Amino acid sequence: MTEPVLLVTQHERVRRLTFNRPGKLNAFDTALRLEFFRAVDEAAADDDTHVIVLAGAGRAFSSGADIGAGSSRSSVLDAPADMVANKARLDAFLRLWSLPKPLIAQVHGYCLGMANDIVGCCDLVVCGESTRLGMPEVREIALPPTLGFWPAKIGLARTKELLWTGRLLDGHEAVALGLANDVVPDDELQDTVNALAAKIAEVALPLLAVTKQAANAWFETFGVRSAVLGGAEYHALYHQASSFASGEGSG
Repeated sequence: MTEPVLLVTQHERVRRLTFNRPGKLNAFDTALRLEFFRAVDEAAADDDTHVIVLAGAGRAFSSGADIGAGSSRSSVLDAPADMVANKARLDAFLRLWSLPKPLIAQVHGYCLGMANDIVGCCDLVVCGESTRLGMPEVREIALPPTLGFWPAKIGLARTKELLWTGRLLDGHEAVALGLANDVVPDDELQDTVNALAAKIAEVALPLLAVTKQAANAWFETFGVRSAVLGGAEYHALYHQASSFASGEGSG
């Protein structure tokens, strides 16, 4: 039997969703993307689930979008259609951002590209010491449209530096910049996250929901939602560049 691309487990009030394409470093193909968002919606609708944990099987949290899974440069050369598709994807990410339950990202190994879109929507992030977080594909392919919420979280200049250089952050720097809450040895990562999730899950669901929305309202006031939706347009715009169509990158 084929292994499921997403593993779903429940322990008391905590639902754990584990990306399960370890041979591809949990890169997101269409099947994993659809299954992930479906599972999130199910967890959100379950009154017995108070906290959702996201993790990756094998050596990485996720290496981002699976660019070899049936994708092609020619498929995004229709700018209007590309923009519509991008906005549909962003609507899904913004549902994560607005989810009335805490999302905790348990990150180890690579966290690249689209994985930063997901982690940026999470409420808390705990890294293992093996974490290598970044968006190196910006130098050649395109930007993850949400930019991982980096401009709001780490500032404009640092965001531009990391995007333009493709430099990867370890867990300690991610914590120092405000992209993660904590970094622990990899062999302590799951136990640390489990303890954190269990503590948060003690809180009543209505209080968790209103606290999250009250805090998120600060980012909403700063224009985060509009900026994210604007990312769909910039993403599509780059796909029309001659350097993208020809496959020319930074070298």
